[in-house]
Amino acid sequence: MENEREKRSLGAHVRAVREAQGVSQRQLALMTGTSRSYLWKIETGAADVGIDVLCRIARALDANVADFIDF
Repeated sequence: MENEREKRSLGAHVRAVREAQGVSQRQLALMTGTSRSYLWKIETGAADVGIDVLCRIARALDANVADFIDF
């Protein structure tokens, strides 16, 4: 797929911010109304992520959506 690199990059940024704040995937899932397995897929670049979910992740981690996008 043509967006694989971008999805992996976005997921790596989400993981880095989450881990830097000491938040587990389970905690972030509860904070965002998603499942832990879906967050794992986002962080590994295996899932497409909608802007609404990305906004909820950014809010939960007190970050900007732009913090996760580096492409």
